[in-house]
Amino acid sequence: MPAANHIVEHEHNHACETATLADCHCFCHGAGHQNDLIVRAVSCNDSDHYNGLLSDLERVLGGFHASQSDITTHSRGSRSVPEEYELAQLRTGVGKGASWLETLIVDEGLHAAFVEIAAASMEVDTQARSAQRAFVERITTLAIDVIGSDVDAINIVDSHVWCSIVSEYLDELVSGHANHDYSEICYPRKTHAQRPAPLTDVRQDGLQLLRTAYGSEAASSLSPERKLQIIRLVGAATCPDLWRHPAAVRFCLYPFAENSDWPTSQTTQIATLENFKTLRTRWRIRRHWLP
Repeated sequence: MPAANHIVEHEHNHACETATLADCHCFCHGAGHQNDLIVRAVSCNDSDHYNGLLSDLERVLGGFHASQSDITTHSRGSRSVPEEYELAQLRTGVGKGASWLETLIVDEGLHAAFVEIAAASMEVDTQARSAQRAFVERITTLAIDVIGSDVDAINIVDSHVWCSIVSEYLDELVSGHANHDYSEICYPRKTHAQRPAPLTDVRQDGLQLLRTAYGSEAASSLSPERKLQIIRLVGAATCPDLWRHPAAVRFCLYPFAENSDWPTSQTTQIATLENFKTLRTRWRIRRHWLP
């Protein structure tokens, strides 16, 4: 049933908002995933809120590793951490070693993006923070009414609906062209990919919601660049597993690494632009990073 013809009446699964694993078994199809953290990042107004957010980000996304050989720093709960005996022979260009390094890049990249947004939020006034929060809620919580279903998702792929739509919109916004489905969910070094089945019915409605939110009077006080950064954070953070969603990494997360001041001080030594470029090269081999 098309999204415009139904209203989701379920109460949102709040465990989804603070999800610690790469899953989103909730009817929101990703729109509410980690929403709590996103709202707190754009609303951050003092050191107490900032430090509290940092603590929860580390709990959810893992810490910042000193190197790819650092297996003692906390990692995201869904990740397979190498054993100490494996480190000497671990090759980060293939197999398990490559998967380990790539998951560190995307997890720490998202973590650092959160920190960047939160730090910037403390530098603006109360009115700007309120506008940022309202903008986020419009493209997360309110989006559930547009792309959510009447039943909880049981397939993790179906939870990639919203981040697929956000990725497509970001390409449209930045490049000026649109109408490309960015919903392939896959292991990056394999050719087979799946697509979230519910996307077809809600794709156009979701894109229109983003266009309307971006151009709304309520968001007019925010600069285009600020809105772009917030949408990117929403796309990356609402993605249940960035490592399996190349388009979300490309359009939502990779642009953070292209900023001249990346990475934010005292954050990642792994999710550097150089490492993102290496990841991009690898994923292009199986055509998971489109030109």
